Amino acid sequence: MTGVRRIMVFLLGLVLTTSLVYAEVEKNLVKSQPLGRAPLDIAQSVSDGRLFVLLDDGVVQIFSADGQKQERIQIDKNVTTMTVSPDGQRLYLGNAKSNELQFYDLSYVQQLPVNNSAVKGAKNAPVTITLFDDFQCPYCARLVPTLDQILATYPTQVRVVYKHFPLSMHTFARQAAIASIAARNQGKFWPLHDQLFANYNKLDDAKIRELAESVGLDMARFDQDIVNPALQQEVDADLQLGAKAGVRGTPAAYINGLSLQDRSINGFKKIIDAELKKAAK
Repeated sequence: MTGVRRIMVFLLGLVLTTSLVYAEVEKNLVKSQPLGRAPLDIAQSVSDGRLFVLLDDGVVQIFSADGQKQERIQIDKNVTTMTVSPDGQRLYLGNAKSNELQFYDLSYVQQLPVNNSAVKGAKNAPVTITLFDDFQCPYCARLVPTLDQILATYPTQVRVVYKHFPLSMHTFARQAAIASIAARNQGKFWPLHDQLFANYNKLDDAKIRELAESVGLDMARFDQDIVNPALQQEVDADLQLGAKAGVRGTPAAYINGLSLQDRSINGFKKIIDAELKKAAK
């Protein structure tokens, strides 16, 4: 047997031996969720992990990635198969009776109360942009000129509501959020907001304090406010609200509760104009 043949026989034996090796699978029931009806099909969105369960009698039940019940959608009773787009914004349904594929676009309107959040723009504007932001996020900083342009284009029709969503990866984002709330308490949220984003990549405790002083804050009052637990609680409330709305990163923008995916000028204008058209009816 030549050397080449011996190597081939050895490799073949290795492949056959390897094919017999398998890993033991352990299963662990994490959660059980009663459905009330028989499930016909299940699909999952890639972007946020939501589960879409097709039930008999024409119902799609949506669950969050951790198994919490969300929306319930009524569809054609003859639908028997389903898949979902990666972003979870479109359902593809197979109708057994009509032998057709049906396309459903989904819009989720989140309830996002203003509460004590800073607001910029016309107080009674028919369109509200709710923004979940992080003062150390470079993408959030880049969005500032876009929002300024939107407000200039729609001076009486649009307002921006700022919500805090400091990411754990950014060491000083939470402290910057608290500082901005302290500035809001003195009527100077937006001046400090602009300075924080202009220096997003330089922030630390000293820089945040320097910027607070530069916008003319009463620093004695500022020092009292930033250690007030109520400000921490306000940031936590925004984080909880954002998580409930599906925020996973920043910036996250919602226009009248509708999640905005295209954060270009045209992307904003498209939804704003559609909302203004609905308001005019």
